Amino acid sequence: MDRAGAGGVPSPAVRKTVVIVPLVVLLVSCVSVVSIGWYFSSVATSVEHGRAYRFTIRGVSGDTVTLPRDATTSRPGVWGLIWPGGRAVLGPVVGGDARTVQRRFSVVFGRPAPGSRAVIDHWVYGRDPRRDLGLEFRDVVYPSSLGPMPAWFLPGRSSVWVIAVHGRNASRFETFRALKAVHASGMPVLSISYRNDVGAPRSPDHRNLMGYTEWRDITSAIAYARGHGASGVVLYGYSMGGGMVVNAVRHDASFVRGLVLDSPVLDWNATLDKQAGQRSLPSFVTAAAKRILAWRMGIDLSSLDARTYAPRLRTPTLLFTTDEDALVDNRPSYEFARLAPRGMVTHISAHADHTDAWNVDPVRYEKALSGFLGPLLSARPEESFP
Repeated sequence: MDRAGAGGVPSPAVRKTVVIVPLVVLLVSCVSVVSIGWYFSSVATSVEHGRAYRFTIRGVSGDTVTLPRDATTSRPGVWGLIWPGGRAVLGPVVGGDARTVQRRFSVVFGRPAPGSRAVIDHWVYGRDPRRDLGLEFRDVVYPSSLGPMPAWFLPGRSSVWVIAVHGRNASRFETFRALKAVHASGMPVLSISYRNDVGAPRSPDHRNLMGYTEWRDITSAIAYARGHGASGVVLYGYSMGGGMVVNAVRHDASFVRGLVLDSPVLDWNATLDKQAGQRSLPSFVTAAAKRILAWRMGIDLSSLDARTYAPRLRTPTLLFTTDEDALVDNRPSYEFARLAPRGMVTHISAHADHTDAWNVDPVRYEKALSGFLGPLLSARPEESFP
């Protein structure tokens, strides 16, 4: 028997086991945490384009489409509907039952058929400004450190340009919803692509670095606007694009007259914590995963906390947040507005999901946007940045 020697003293074999087993458990735990952290950092910085179809169209009759009922198909507002080879704009709900919802819809192109796979698109539009909105535009490129970046330029009568910046793994189509209101203000629009977008140059690591490096493409777009006659710019960012424009202003605010932030990511630490919590990751695993992400990607996450800049903000800012945002932690946005100098941030909250403030109430959104942009047409940059 090796369980104990004379006098009940554990044998060498038992003592060895007592030492080895905890070490093995510790080693396995460490490997698991590192593996999760590595995977977490890969997902957080992945470059992905395209979308999956999530449900099947149940029926089509005239200008009405029947969809399976869920949170995305039944919510009020204006939305897009995409299926293979087609797109439509969804209107109001007109009927349905516990399992289905019927909505008015206007076909943009193609014709849906019962049985087609489809998905709701909150960008609504997906072709180009002329065909979707009746707005003239031209394809341009702006120089950047990685090479020529594609953009759409919509002319206007003002010399103050709006530079529109989409969010993470999105595209210029995300900016379409606001284009009519911006165009009505008289401001030209430069809707940009940036590194790792479809048709744009790749970064050396082909990683989406949460705006940590992408903001440099915004400064390149500002230089392009300045070189083509702009007297100032308004930076308009969605989601990660909102964090990017704040980062750009932190580095140089001299040519920027205003900011529009739609569901911005103003602190990646908080948003990563939220997303990890949705995956039921323990807090110690999340903390380790963020450290691995920072080390692996060379990102200083603390530098992406816009709240540290808020007290120094001298740029008039229109901030849209949504109280049902399932993707981004809104608390940093609320704190950003509170910490900014009095009157510098106009904050509007909508009962909607991430970047959907326009979709649920286009009239309210565009009224706020138009009211904000109007005074910036006559402001000089030095008036925005005393």
